[in-house]
Amino acid sequence: MSNKENNILVVGTGTIGEPLIGLLAEHQKSLGIDNVYFFKRTPLSDERGKVEALIRKGSKLVSTNDVLSEFNNLGFEAEDVEKAYEKCSVIIDCTPSGNSNWENIYSKLDSSKRFMAQGSEHGFGPFFAWGINNETLNPKNNKYLIASCNTHNIASIVKSFSLDTDRELLEGRFVCLRRANDVSQNDSFAPSPTITKHDNQEFGTHHARDVYELFNQDGKELNLFSSAIKLPTQYMHTLWFNLAFKDNLEFDSVMSELENNDFLMTTEKLSSNKVFSFGRDHGYHGRLLSHGIVAIDSLHVKNNNLTGYCFTPQDGNALLSSVAASVNYFYEDSWEEKMEVFNQYLFKQI
Repeated sequence: MSNKENNILVVGTGTIGEPLIGLLAEHQKSLGIDNVYFFKRTPLSDERGKVEALIRKGSKLVSTNDVLSEFNNLGFEAEDVEKAYEKCSVIIDCTPSGNSNWENIYSKLDSSKRFMAQGSEHGFGPFFAWGINNETLNPKNNKYLIASCNTHNIASIVKSFSLDTDRELLEGRFVCLRRANDVSQNDSFAPSPTITKHDNQEFGTHHARDVYELFNQDGKELNLFSSAIKLPTQYMHTLWFNLAFKDNLEFDSVMSELENNDFLMTTEKLSSNKVFSFGRDHGYHGRLLSHGIVAIDSLHVKNNNLTGYCFTPQDGNALLSSVAASVNYFYEDSWEEKMEVFNQYLFKQI
């Protein structure tokens, strides 16, 4: 906006940062972005391939001044991140330190920039999820919290089967069957099913709380409750949901709503490895970018209750939200049209 160039800085190269950098860099011409910078803090020889791949896609490496020579020794030209902070109008933090980085770094930068953090950084700013609450983006707010992958999925289920259809939702109950860790990670693997504490008296786990807060930003009051358990798998999260409505509903209506949905995919597959495999082969960076993949054979309608399972494209469905909030900053009147370039990665059925 105030800058002559439309520059974006992505902080972090982990399971969210890495594909986001590639997504922005490879589509920067279509999106009207001039430069995509990525901040990698630590020069690691075993991650040389990752850095080279991101540079090949068209992004530019930045880091702190004290390690620039080490990156140079690895064969990379890196720029001082302090310069990137000044040159970039949009900064997307993809680390677990978004809130502390705001306090120590971002809050001292030009307030006309747009700052984003990822779902774990609760309190960073209002929630944003592309295709769910697009109306929350406005030039007056410079901080947004990109909803987590499970928040995207739950919110999309609620929006698709209740808010978009004017069905009055009496109660929504959810169980997040979470993968142990990503296939790229060695740490935090759970060798057996591990229960997550119900540490929120009203919502159970933070998943329902986050979805409640997302919709409450627009004044909606929803009765939601969630539980979570971590399973010994590296494939995908899976969401069990039960929605109880004021009035009875018909199975055919649910199927019609799914068929006309732009953000929820459907599948006849019943195992997460099959869905994960499709994403690996046909998704962007191996990621599926839709909000969720509803297992249609799991759907069950009885009177006023809808029950089913939906696979969560973890570290995938939130990517387009970060991109959308970035493009909206630069092109307030045409951002949704520019986002159509990603339709090629959205499938109706897999």
